Amino acid sequence: MTDAVADEYNVVFLVLDSLRKDRVSAYNEAIDFTENLGSIADDAIRFDDAVTQAPWTLPSHASMFTGEYPWEHGTTHARSYFPTGKSTFVSEFGAAGYSTAAITSNVWITPHKGMTGDFDYVENFLGGADNRLSRRISKAATKLYDALGTVPKRVLGRQLDRAFRLLDVDDSCKSEETVAAAEEYLGERDADEGFFLYVNLMEPHEPYYPPQRYLDEHGVTDESKIPHRQKDMFTKDDTDFDELAKAYDASVDYTDDLVGRITDALAANDLDEETVVVVLSDHGQALGENGVFGHQFTVMDPVIDTVLLVDHPEMDARTEARPFELRALHELVPAYAGLQPMPEDPFATTVRGGVEYPENFTGYIPRAEWDEYYRQYRYLIRDDTKVVKSVADGGEPRYEATDRETGESVPVPSDLRTAIDTIETVDVAGDDADQPAEADEEITDRLEALGYR
Repeated sequence: MTDAVADEYNVVFLVLDSLRKDRVSAYNEAIDFTENLGSIADDAIRFDDAVTQAPWTLPSHASMFTGEYPWEHGTTHARSYFPTGKSTFVSEFGAAGYSTAAITSNVWITPHKGMTGDFDYVENFLGGADNRLSRRISKAATKLYDALGTVPKRVLGRQLDRAFRLLDVDDSCKSEETVAAAEEYLGERDADEGFFLYVNLMEPHEPYYPPQRYLDEHGVTDESKIPHRQKDMFTKDDTDFDELAKAYDASVDYTDDLVGRITDALAANDLDEETVVVVLSDHGQALGENGVFGHQFTVMDPVIDTVLLVDHPEMDARTEARPFELRALHELVPAYAGLQPMPEDPFATTVRGGVEYPENFTGYIPRAEWDEYYRQYRYLIRDDTKVVKSVADGGEPRYEATDRETGESVPVPSDLRTAIDTIETVDVAGDDADQPAEADEEITDRLEALGYR
């Protein structure tokens, strides 16, 4: 890579959870409701072929933060926490004397899930649920659940799902609070200290409850037919995917305005010329393609293709078309900040990723559809051919290949079949007893609100 950074810079690492590329004007000229993201893109390096290493938040972040594939760091559905003692690129900022802060309402990016250990300051809006005792109690709960076999998990999951329906679950994405906290951090930080600020906005992730004016502007007329949790694809029989798409667009529109508040805060505090802004999605979202809603059960392109924009004060805007794995941000972000030399070639000849069996959904996958949805996936992309290998519980592997330019199915190339067969399987045996784990009732409710378990 030819870019070289002369000075050290602050970094805002802004994750827009579940944001699809085709809902951002920088990638789709037909979109007219992402003006703030478009303004960032006008001055940014736009990565046109960035791909996540996992189609859901926790393993995707673990890969970005460590540079490892999911089968290497082992953060999966079956072990839904980040291993204690594993360092992330955030530690490089701390070692360089930067203030490091994580402001997020995403329950997966919390101390309970182990992802925030390298940050000096964490605001996760969990209130009283965020304490040492709750982490210890929740650790035991996850250990017990993870130790169960598939059938007991399925039975227990169904009973938990029935119980959660009786609770008043908080469906708020808490994005207003998240942005307000980010604005406060940028306004009150130590002016003599560099900073790395991680922010996660949840609005593009289900459930879709943006302010009413956004729903009105996008023509949402019947919210009763909109699935708000991934389990709704199994439990809701009157889903209207057109209404879903409108609600999703309304949430993206709202997200764009929230992004504008963060960039305005940078400018208001005279930080815009001293700060690298990295805007990305950790994964995308299926909105009815092949009858699928969400992101946990599929590795289709709208789910694994991601937004990635880098607005750097020293670098001219350009489009980067080469394939890029999000895990390479582990090296690239410290380099953009001027803390490390720029890697020679952060791009990928072969893109890889995968996801384990969806343990968090064992409670409501219908028996008749179990083999189709309870699957482990591996995907590999090379020379515009995408190969997917999926395996049902105890079944034979299924291979599919697609031409990414045309979207048409093609025969599976023998070399790519061999390559995808070499991708490892996660070994979750022998977990360290000190790992973080599931949280207490408030955190569990938040997970339920997002459609997990």
